[in-house]
Amino acid sequence: MNTTYFDEMTANCIAWENAKKERDARREQIFQNYGWKSPEMEAWKAEDQAAVRPYSNGAMKAYFVFKQHCASESTEVEIDSYCWDSEYHDFVETLRKLGITEFTLTNHSTALMDNIHGLIAEGCTLIGAHTITKKCPLWLGEDHETVKGLLFKVN
Repeated sequence: MNTTYFDEMTANCIAWENAKKERDARREQIFQNYGWKSPEMEAWKAEDQAAVRPYSNGAMKAYFVFKQHCASESTEVEIDSYCWDSEYHDFVETLRKLGITEFTLTNHSTALMDNIHGLIAEGCTLIGAHTITKKCPLWLGEDHETVKGLLFKVN
């Protein structure tokens, strides 16, 4: 897996968050000094609207899949969330950049069928039914649980 790309994404996200905090602090200062309807506030609003997040929602979902995998004890990548129609392309493209070659989709939402077809449309291959064993949260009282899913290959 590509931890270099993950580190790059992390640095870009941190920089984005820091810039956002700085903009928000300036907004408060502008409000205190000039008010909501001031030209200074209008200039701030234009600047804030022009600020573009470094990654799309689809890319960020893939980022969090990678981050969750790195934090887990599993050797298998699990995706337990789902994508919206507009997210498939960036999601799969980011999986590729992160070096993820296989994953198990364990999501059970009503959007599952759409997700299967969306992932296939973006070049993933559905291998078939697959189960993974993962560590349980302590409050469940079990060490591990077996989860049903679908194994995909990222092409």
